[in-house]
Amino acid sequence: MAVTIAMANQKGGVGKTTSTIEFASILTKLGKKVLTIDLDQQCNLTKNAEADRSAPTIFDLFSRDDVDIEKAIQKVSAGYYIIAGSPEMSKADKIFDDPTAVYLLDDLLDALSEDYDYFLIDNAPARNIPLNMSYIAADYFIMCADSGEDSLDGIDAIVSDMMKFHKSGKRSLSDAKILGIVVSRFRQTNIGNAVIEIIQDKVENDIPDILKPIEPPFIMTVREAAAVDEAKMVHKPVETYKRSSNAAIDYRRIVDEIVRRLEEE
Repeated sequence: MAVTIAMANQKGGVGKTTSTIEFASILTKLGKKVLTIDLDQQCNLTKNAEADRSAPTIFDLFSRDDVDIEKAIQKVSAGYYIIAGSPEMSKADKIFDDPTAVYLLDDLLDALSEDYDYFLIDNAPARNIPLNMSYIAADYFIMCADSGEDSLDGIDAIVSDMMKFHKSGKRSLSDAKILGIVVSRFRQTNIGNAVIEIIQDKVENDIPDILKPIEPPFIMTVREAAAVDEAKMVHKPVETYKRSSNAAIDYRRIVDEIVRRLEEE
């Protein structure tokens, strides 16, 4: 059965898509079969993976009954699989307003769960119905942050939302846990260290125990590296583009920690 991990923060530009790409690429190199789902209307995951934009998208799967799911799943050059995003997801809150629509992602992944080791969900920087779908479908959340105040507030927003969805024994609600927090573009400065201290305080005091796995959520950093932006320009994971870079090394370290923790859960 696949493990479903959702990437989230209401703040944009904090590394959700980059982290999704790197996690998928590294897990694939470790011999895992990984399916990524692009829920962001900006479709940056889809663009970076150079997925076929003419194939059925996640929006098509959610909105139509005649779409072949196998045609929507694409294998990309980095070796992982993707269900492409769609700009039409910008209409999700209006189109998927039926109370049962929040189960669409969960039902989709349930149908595929025996075929993959990991599902990775790249969420938009917004509080919307697709994110609510992730609360129900995900086993774990990894939140991304940077040194900005808005991204730290975004951690609080995710925790608040998860608590609203979090009751066991009812299909309509979530039992997802917070696996960890990834701080992107990290620099060892006074501000950088202060951000880590703030996040540590949030993990210790603001995240309820019901949202914590066996181990407390990890806090791990990805050092600032020009190779990340360069890799995006050529639509490659930094793991492939320059695996000797600090960012690639840090992402491998994080994936090792994710795998270790999940094997012990």
